[in-house]
Amino acid sequence: MSKFLISKYTLGCFVLSLFAVVSVAQSSVPSQTGQLVKVEYDANKNFTQISLNPIVLASRKLEELRLGALSGYPGKTPSKPKEIILIVLSLSHTDENRYEVTRKLTAVADGQRFDWGETRHTKQAENGLFIEMMMANVPMDDFLAVSKAKAVRIKIGLTEVELSSPQINILRLTASYFTE
Repeated sequence: MSKFLISKYTLGCFVLSLFAVVSVAQSSVPSQTGQLVKVEYDANKNFTQISLNPIVLASRKLEELRLGALSGYPGKTPSKPKEIILIVLSLSHTDENRYEVTRKLTAVADGQRFDWGETRHTKQAENGLFIEMMMANVPMDDFLAVSKAKAVRIKIGLTEVELSSPQINILRLTASYFTE
C-alpha cells in the first residue's frame, strides 16, 4: 500500500467514514462534524494521521465526484511525508463501472503536468448508492505544488474537472498540515 505506515485497518476506517460522509447532505464540506481536515494521533502506533474529508469536485445528474486525501507522519511533531494518498470517489445511483478500465490520474497545475499513473480501484454499494473509489500514492512535493497553484485541472479516466478557487484553497489548507 504505502510506505508511510498507513495500515489497511486505518484505510478501512477512512473508507467506512466515507459512507457516513456520503449520507450527509451534499455540500463542499461533507463532514457531519464540520471538520474538513482531521488530525489523529495514535499513541499505540506513535503515528499522526491527517485526512481530508472528501470534498465535492463535480456534481452532475448521474454522478458526483469527490476528492479526499490521507497521509501522516511518525510521532507528534509535524514532518513532511514522502507521499500522500489521493482518493477519488465517484458516487452514483446507477450501477456503472465508469472507472474500472480507465482510471489514470493526472493533474495540470499552472501549466505543469503531473502524471500519477493508474489508480487502485474498488467498488462498493450501500443503500442503492454505488461508490467507485480510485486511490493513488502521490509524491508529497507534487501535492504541495498542486496546492500552491492558481489554476488546477484534475483528470481521472475520461473525466476532467477544473478546480474552483475554494477547492484549491482546501488543498492548500490540507498541505499546510504537512509544512508547519
